[in-house]
Amino acid sequence: MKRSRFWRVLGGFLLVAVLALGFLGYSQPELQLNWETLAAMCGF
Repeated sequence: MKRSRFWRVLGGFLLVAVLALGFLGYSQPELQLNWETLAAMCGF
């Protein structure tokens, strides 16, 4: 039971981290993130 809670917390943390990176990339034009390359690395 504790293991599934760990994975939920970890997944939530990763989601927040990706959203924070997206917000930073959107708000700062000099921080150009290539989202297509990032998605290709993740298998999408």
